Amino acid sequence: MKKWMRYVKSVQWKLVGIYLFLLIITMQLIAVYFIRSLEEEYISNLEKDLQSQAILLHSHVKELLNKKLPTEQTRKEANTLLTKLVYLKLKEQTTPNIEIQLIDQEGFIISTTSNNKNIIGNKNILLSSLLGKSNQTRIRRDQYTGKNYLIYVHEIKNDEGVQIGTIYMEALLEKTYQSIRNTSVQFIQITSISMAITAILVIILARTITTPVKEITKQATAMSAGDFDRQVDVRGDDEIGQLGHAFNHLASHLREALSQKEEEKKKLESVLANMSDGVIATDSNGKIIVKNHQAEKILGHSIQTDQPIEQIIPMDEPLPFPLHTTRQSYIELHADSMEDHTIVKITFTPIQKENQEVVGMVAVLQNVTKQAMLDRQRKEFVANVSHELRTPLTTIKSYLEALADGAIHEPEIATQFLKVTNQEADRMTRLINDLLQLSRLDAKKVHFEKQRFKLKELLTAAKHRFSVQAHQKNIDLTLDLPEHLPDVYIDPDKINQVLDNLISNAIKYTPGEGSVQIKAEHIQDGMVKVSISDTGIGIPKKDLDRIFERFYRVDKARSRDMGGTGLGLAIAQEIIHAHEGDIQIESEYKKGTTVSFTLPPCQAEVIR
Repeated sequence: MKKWMRYVKSVQWKLVGIYLFLLIITMQLIAVYFIRSLEEEYISNLEKDLQSQAILLHSHVKELLNKKLPTEQTRKEANTLLTKLVYLKLKEQTTPNIEIQLIDQEGFIISTTSNNKNIIGNKNILLSSLLGKSNQTRIRRDQYTGKNYLIYVHEIKNDEGVQIGTIYMEALLEKTYQSIRNTSVQFIQITSISMAITAILVIILARTITTPVKEITKQATAMSAGDFDRQVDVRGDDEIGQLGHAFNHLASHLREALSQKEEEKKKLESVLANMSDGVIATDSNGKIIVKNHQAEKILGHSIQTDQPIEQIIPMDEPLPFPLHTTRQSYIELHADSMEDHTIVKITFTPIQKENQEVVGMVAVLQNVTKQAMLDRQRKEFVANVSHELRTPLTTIKSYLEALADGAIHEPEIATQFLKVTNQEADRMTRLINDLLQLSRLDAKKVHFEKQRFKLKELLTAAKHRFSVQAHQKNIDLTLDLPEHLPDVYIDPDKINQVLDNLISNAIKYTPGEGSVQIKAEHIQDGMVKVSISDTGIGIPKKDLDRIFERFYRVDKARSRDMGGTGLGLAIAQEIIHAHEGDIQIESEYKKGTTVSFTLPPCQAEVIR
């Protein structure tokens, strides 16, 4: 079956199929045009016959109707007129059946060529639908017999232009259509014979083309398997023969060229594929000739060969081509997006021949986004630590100098100064402890005592710890837990630290009469989700992306007055990540904030 399908799909049979298809389409178009033209010609001739017959009858019928004779005498003379003046063949087998009716001013039939004389004196009911269509023809289909009739109506008017009668003519088209069908059958027979003869000729023609091509294909298949000693048998000097000569010439040189090219290609592919940097090579005009996948990954889009490098790398200043000196440049990609923002360092190096002629350029792309971000964070961290330590130290030094200048001899002032100094020292202690804890978390030196623990007990205890503080601010602190909540695998002390920080923040930044809700639920991926929601002041949208950064505060002055170090959320994030969970924050400014984190259950369980 496969062999037969392969044979049918060959070029030979495709040529045969195309020729036959074109022939069929051509013959069909010719047939449609021919049959339509034949039909139009038959009907046109019939229309002319009807019009000629009506013109012949016109003057005589007009004269008869103008006499205004009695009805019986009018009918008698009308029958005589039709007998003498009708020259159309009315009942022959090879021509259409034609019926002629003479109709008076009121629409009543006064004479007809039909064998059914009983219709004389009756009204022609079809005539009313043809009013205003005098001297025109139309085709009517009989709803009972399904036969088509060609109708021609010729109005007769007196000298004053008043209609006094009508010549109604009706021709059956069955004989016309039968003649067309007979002609169509003959046309189909001729077409079938022509197609059969054409198919034989096309098969012969296709074989003269495809046989040499099959032989070349066979030899090419052998060459693809490594056999370059094959030669094609050239049988002529036509285009196929020239192809055979060219194929034989190609085979003699292909082995050495392929060997060299394959070796070079493997070397280049190996180097480019294993580079961590992106590489783009261009010719002397700046059109790309080589690139690796890493370059596409860094730039974030595909790179096509022959593309100008200016279209791939957005440069502020265009590069001169050919490039004669090494250049370095930095570009920013997706500067408007915090997530996709990328900084790329590009080194452009010219490619030169031994005679110093520049033949191209190599651009090496390095993604230095993380380095730049780490540099920025390091600088911000040093600046923030310096600022956070300098502020309490300055305060302590100021108060100590005041005490040394004599304030120590005034008990009330001295006590107040010592109290402030102690508070600032406590603040420095908290800051240094938080920094040490973050440092240990970053270095993975914190030991977590993870165990199976009931989250319900942990959350209930957290609510009790802050109930007094919430009551003092008249804040409604609630706990929402489901009936079934799986145990979690956590370090209780560390998670308590996270809860204390989050609940403390919620109460701290929620005004009186507000509410704070602690909620836990089992989510679809099997994790347990804990959420702390408040109706507090909220966080502006512009600050949400940086809220977990160290020392980052939305309102620095207010946070510092409330005793915050700016490290609580950063520590919470590190603890949750150490538990293989995730923490995120959602907030609407002046409406409230929800901080949620996930914890792993003791036994993996997926909610469906």
